[in-house]
Amino acid sequence: MSLDDRDARAVLSAAEALASTPAPDFAGVLDVLRSLIDCDSASFNDMALATSDYRYAIVPSSEARVVASLKPKYDAWIHQHPLLIAVAKRPAAGALRLCDVEDGDRFRSTDLYREFYAPFDISYQLAAQLPSPPDVVVAYVLNRSESAGEFSSRDVEVINSLSGLLALHHRVAIERDRTDILTAEMERNAWAVVSVRSDGMVEASSTRELSTGTAVPPQIAALISSHGSPPHEPSRHEVVLGEHTWQCVIHPVPLGPAVLLLRRVGDRAAEIERLEGAGLTGRQASVLWELARTGGSNGDLARALGVSEGTVKKHLEAVFRTLGVPSRGAAILRARQISS
Repeated sequence: MSLDDRDARAVLSAAEALASTPAPDFAGVLDVLRSLIDCDSASFNDMALATSDYRYAIVPSSEARVVASLKPKYDAWIHQHPLLIAVAKRPAAGALRLCDVEDGDRFRSTDLYREFYAPFDISYQLAAQLPSPPDVVVAYVLNRSESAGEFSSRDVEVINSLSGLLALHHRVAIERDRTDILTAEMERNAWAVVSVRSDGMVEASSTRELSTGTAVPPQIAALISSHGSPPHEPSRHEVVLGEHTWQCVIHPVPLGPAVLLLRRVGDRAAEIERLEGAGLTGRQASVLWELARTGGSNGDLARALGVSEGTVKKHLEAVFRTLGVPSRGAAILRARQISS
């Protein structure tokens, strides 16, 4: 079956909404699907089958309270769901209705239906599975009551027409959440994350020092352009912006803007004094300060401080014991917490 002109235009409009910036959240995607296909409710589901970890978003939001109260029933009987069994066996099957799968006609005789779906008056479902790891089912599901009737072949075709964009949106949303978490963690430790094009314009930034849509200072632009054609290894620099010195780590990206990590370098004497206040000796504090500043190897630290690698190793072992940390990375994190 092919879509008529009206449905094709509606699908294109929905595709534009799914590809918009910023991308809609999962509830927003459900609203887009409901604008195309009549249904009483719709949900986004992320189900790890091995651990019985079932997460969801549902619209309309008024259904959320009832779902939460009945979810223990869902968790107990979900293994009876004909659609879940089918999509787990056929991960690339496309959109499926209950009438398309084995034992779909027995859905209303299951404990799952009586205990969970009947209270919602849900008799018909249309599921669109997204790519996912083994033993994980990720899917959008549209629901209809007995009076609303079965989903049509046209409804299946509409969902299948959007399957690629639904999968892409899911990946973008997951990566966006992961990026937000990583950026927040970097900021917690005084690092800013900035995306910069080769012409020096900032595409995204987590610091007011370099605002989105502005050009980076010439000294940073020169560092970015000096890389030539990526890929290249990350490089570390110190640059002066205004009245402050900043650590700048440049990560070139093969296709797209370079990623910069920026951290303002504080006053060395003041930071070492704070490290000494945490129980370190002057020499231990100096070694840790240099480690936190550069992330260098023992050899790098030894050359910077004018001591032997053995001395650096001895001081770092004492630092680990005093601060109660197990590794260099943990020591760096602790040093930044103390310094800030």
